[in-house]
Amino acid sequence: MWVLISAALFLSLTERDTCNGQQQPPATASPWTITFSPAEITAEKGLCAVISCTFTHPDNIKPTTAIWFKCPTNDRCDKDKNIIFHSETPHEAQEDFKQRVSLLETDLTKKNCSVIINDIRENDAGEYQFRLLSSYTYSKKVKITVTALTQKPSVLTPPLTEGEPATLTCTAPGICSGTPPNITWTWRGTGDNITELRDNTTIQIREDLTHVTTTHFSTLTFTPSAEHHNMMVTCQVTFQKKYQIEETVTLNVTYVKDPQITGHEKVKEEGTLDLTCSVNSYPPSDITWSKNGTSAPLQNFTENAALTISNVTREHAGEYVCTVQQLNRTLTASTVVTVMYLPVILPGSGCVDQAEVMTCVCVSQGVPLPVIEWPLLELNTERCSPTTSVLGSSVNSTISLTVGNHNNTTVECVSRNVVGVVREKLQVTQKGGKQRDLSEGCGNAVLPWTIAGVSLSVTVALLIYLSTNAYIRKQGKNVKPKEEESTYISLDKKYTSQEEYEVIARRP
Repeated sequence: MWVLISAALFLSLTERDTCNGQQQPPATASPWTITFSPAEITAEKGLCAVISCTFTHPDNIKPTTAIWFKCPTNDRCDKDKNIIFHSETPHEAQEDFKQRVSLLETDLTKKNCSVIINDIRENDAGEYQFRLLSSYTYSKKVKITVTALTQKPSVLTPPLTEGEPATLTCTAPGICSGTPPNITWTWRGTGDNITELRDNTTIQIREDLTHVTTTHFSTLTFTPSAEHHNMMVTCQVTFQKKYQIEETVTLNVTYVKDPQITGHEKVKEEGTLDLTCSVNSYPPSDITWSKNGTSAPLQNFTENAALTISNVTREHAGEYVCTVQQLNRTLTASTVVTVMYLPVILPGSGCVDQAEVMTCVCVSQGVPLPVIEWPLLELNTERCSPTTSVLGSSVNSTISLTVGNHNNTTVECVSRNVVGVVREKLQVTQKGGKQRDLSEGCGNAVLPWTIAGVSLSVTVALLIYLSTNAYIRKQGKNVKPKEEESTYISLDKKYTSQEEYEVIARRP
């Protein structure tokens, strides 16, 4: 009798249908096994949890039904109240879990019991258990812990170039196929001004990885400019209208602006030349200074290029070129440097007194172009204006006036510019052996031929010198007179041959 009772009790215990797995396999190696990987799962609010598991069963069993339970804390699972998923009768699942739980593999013959739980909430924390068919519940459980949302969205930024359209992509965290999250774009420029971007963003897109796993992403299309460089762009993802997470990236836009040259283009002789070439670009540009556009660089820099030359001479005058090289682009800017120097009164300046008419010529060279004054003839020049002509950096002032019988034998020429003033007394050459006074007024409107010839000779000599010098440079000869070495002739001699002019051009 006790044997029959014991056998009945044993059968009754093994047939009890609870989630706590009261049915025990034989003491020998059981065909009913289940493996969770990992045994404990941490899920973040708003995302999803994947329980990865495999199982075994007796060979004579054909699995057709999968049931998942969520067990109360420190208590048994109830086969009717604690169901969160039922593959045959989905309506039996608890209301809070309906539409949120899915098998990753619906073919149970593959012995895969993995399940995904979407839209994780705080009260989803606890222990979960699997039941095969309607007769066997595996005793081993898997634990899920729910934490705050920390996984950030992923923002993909392609290489950005000014003027070329580009698309940014923001992918929400997780591979959850539950309620689609809300994805928004904002960007922040200088200061704290935040602008939400709507017009140039896509409607949310989903990508189904499997029939139960999905990623969600949004794209932002715009044409970057230099103003977008270093701008912060934020992608914010909101799950279930209450769990928010965001990611911010800083944009790097490749661009280059036209170079700018600053500094003083005019510098005094023996002074210091300071020029700066600046370029706004990313990545930083290489800057080269050169003179007159020659290939030989003066200095190489990055970003801001300061060119400094001390003890400037007249040879430093000319065009300076700033060349900017940025990736495959080349930009240039240039400026002309003027070297200012004190005027000089050149040889050939002087006066001729003949037939009661005196003609004085003063030729001066300087930068800026000097102004010539006749202080000793001040009274007469109020009535007799000098004749002035300009050639390059030289100025020629000629004045003619009648003379008296005083014994003045010299006339002073004054040449001035912003650098300074020079004075020189001009020798008066007497024609006819008489010395004259310069106080009696203007000369005749029609000058004697000899005086006119002298003035003309000076002008012609200057023109031939410049023409000859230009020709020599063009032929590549190493003859380059300095700026102050101009050709001037004596007032009492005329030159008639090209050879004589070249000799004068070489005269110090």
